Amino acid sequence: MVVVHHDLVVVVDPDVLIRRSVQERLMREGLHVLAYGCWHEAVRQMARVVAKLRVLPLPEQEPPHDPIELWHVLQEEACPPHRGLSVLPAVSLRGSAARSSRRLHPLQLLAHELRECHQQRRQKAVAAVGPTISRAEQRVIELLKEGLSNKAIAQLLCLSQRTVESHVHRLFRKLNVSNRTELALAVA
Repeated sequence: MVVVHHDLVVVVDPDVLIRRSVQERLMREGLHVLAYGCWHEAVRQMARVVAKLRVLPLPEQEPPHDPIELWHVLQEEACPPHRGLSVLPAVSLRGSAARSSRRLHPLQLLAHELRECHQQRRQKAVAAVGPTISRAEQRVIELLKEGLSNKAIAQLLCLSQRTVESHVHRLFRKLNVSNRTELALAVA
């Protein structure tokens, strides 16, 4: 069984030779692969390595890894013909434990961890880039640096004063500043 989420993959198979061949083939695809012999071992080990997974950098361009295409590649190259192998996307394995009193299957736990790791990696990548400032906000910043009032900025940009105030307020939040002087210094 192979669980895929973006560039993170967990392989679970009792046969060590199949695990290794699948792991090697997926690593050639540029994926980060973890391989285990059983579900319980996978869940137990995942708890240990999850911190390391969360700090992995996101790939420059995330190639789409279609589970069906990966299944075809693995069936042809990494799996013996008499052996079946399943490739599942982690997004299809959402647990419904909140709606029922049943416990989650280890497969669902792994899928959840993969989704969480990827989400945290994406948040760190966005935070490293910094806040996104729109073109309209950029124009307001340029006029703020010149010391113009909201009313003057609104007249120059043909906007309402309230729209300019909204842009300024969003900029305060995005740049974590509390006044116009701090804002001008933060973008200088």
